[in-house]
Amino acid sequence: MMQPQASDADQGRPPFGTEPPVVTKHPRANGFLLALQFLTVIPVQFKTARTSVSGQPDQPGAALDMGRSLPWFPLVGALLGAGVAALNWALEPIFSRSLRDVITIATLLLITGMLHFDGFVDCCDALLGARSVERRLDILRDSRVGAYGVGGGALLLLARYVTLESLSPGLWGLAVIAAIITGRWAMVWLVTLFPYVRARGAGSGFRASGVRLIGASGMALALLAALVAFAPQGTLTQRALILATLGVSGLTVALLWGLWASRRLGGGLTGDTYGAANELVEVAILALAPVVAQLVSSMI
Repeated sequence: MMQPQASDADQGRPPFGTEPPVVTKHPRANGFLLALQFLTVIPVQFKTARTSVSGQPDQPGAALDMGRSLPWFPLVGALLGAGVAALNWALEPIFSRSLRDVITIATLLLITGMLHFDGFVDCCDALLGARSVERRLDILRDSRVGAYGVGGGALLLLARYVTLESLSPGLWGLAVIAAIITGRWAMVWLVTLFPYVRARGAGSGFRASGVRLIGASGMALALLAALVAFAPQGTLTQRALILATLGVSGLTVALLWGLWASRRLGGGLTGDTYGAANELVEVAILALAPVVAQLVSSMI
C-alpha cells in the first residue's frame, strides 16, 4: 500500500517562504576526551559550531553527545587509579601510611571535582527519610546540604580511610586501581539499565546503548586483565580470582543501589545517583579486598 508523501515540515524542511531555522549539529568529539572532561577537572576544549539548514556556519556552541564518552569511563578510572598509586609510592619515603591514605582520598576528591562525592551527599539528603518522589527530586536539585548529607558524607570519608588502612602494602595498589575502574564501569551499567528520571539534567546527555555498554565492559575487562598480569600481589591465579570476585561484587552493589534508588525516585535514576553508585562501589571493593584476598590465599 502506498504511503502518503511527507510534507516539508514532516521531513524537517522549513515551510516555503520562511527563513531556514538554525539547527544544532552534535559534533563527533573524541569519546575519551569527553570522558576526561566530565569525570575530572582536567580542562578539555572542543571546537564546535552550529550550522543553518542552508549549510552556512552560525555561532559556536553545539551540544555534545556525552554518550560517546561512556565506553571510556573505565580507562579514565584506570588513569586515576594509576595516578594515586604512583603518588602513594612516591610519598612512601616521606610520609607515614596514614598520611598517605589521607592524601590519596584528598587527591581523588580534588581531581574529580568532588563530582561523585557531591552526588552521594545529595542522595543521602534526598533518598533517606519519608518524602514524596517530587520532594526527593527537588532536594536533589538543591545545592544546600542537610543533616543526612553531612552525616552520610562524613561516614563515607571515614569508611574510605578505614578501608584504605586495612589493605596490606602488596594489596593496596591492586585494590585501589580495581575499585576506581569498577566504580566508573558500574556507572555505565546504571546509565544503560535504568531510565533517566528527568526530562533534563546533568545525566540526560548520556544516551546509552547496548553497544556502548559492551564497549565499556570490554575496556574494563581488558584493564582488569592487565592489572592481573602486572600486579605484584600473589600468583597470577590468585590475582585473577581476587579481581573477578571484587568486580562481580562491585557490580552487584551498583545494581542493588540502582534498584533501591529507582524505587525511591519513581522508576528512574539521576546524575547524582550515578555518582553515589561510584562511591558505594569503590568503598565496597576496598572493604572486601582483604577478606577476598585472605579467602583466595587459603584456597590456593
